[in-house]
Amino acid sequence: MADHYASLVLSKQMLDDAFALANALPEYDYSHRKLQANFVGCLGELAFGEYLKRKKIDFVDDRHKTTHDFLISGRITLDVKTKDRTVRPRRHFDNSVPLYNHEHQRPKYYYFISLLRDKSAEEDDIFRFTHAFILGGIDIVTLEARGKKWNAGETDPENGTTFWTACINVPMTDLVSNKEMMALFRSEARSGTDP
Repeated sequence: MADHYASLVLSKQMLDDAFALANALPEYDYSHRKLQANFVGCLGELAFGEYLKRKKIDFVDDRHKTTHDFLISGRITLDVKTKDRTVRPRRHFDNSVPLYNHEHQRPKYYYFISLLRDKSAEEDDIFRFTHAFILGGIDIVTLEARGKKWNAGETDPENGTTFWTACINVPMTDLVSNKEMMALFRSEARSGTDP
């Protein structure tokens, strides 16, 4: 699994920037955790943007749009989904795409980020997050074909998770590795055609 995901140490600047971005967003009615949800999402997106820069992948920050977060190599739409966890990612963990805006949000790829937080810290302490794990991606067709749909209120008997909203879950093992995703993005940039 170590070669499957990448880890970024979260800087004070990234945490501060994510908090400022989260505070500028509305708190959506369907949001389970309001400002905290916005903050986790913004931090995951910033971490992913930093990862793309480090990998020298051409992208446009399209987070002002509602259909996707990033445009990769001029034509690949991608949306980032972030979870905060108290442990490092493990192969049997699931990654989730909420269904409340799935009909509207149809990017070519989803990318999953896990944030590591200190479970003993206060919930409003933004500095409780220490690392972002860049887990890998999946195209929307594969997500919908392989993913397991859950309704709000259902409980996954394998891990005891009760879902607060309907979602599609995919296990870590179904994600395309970062190495393969970056190769795909570079290939797309060279070829100028959809992968």
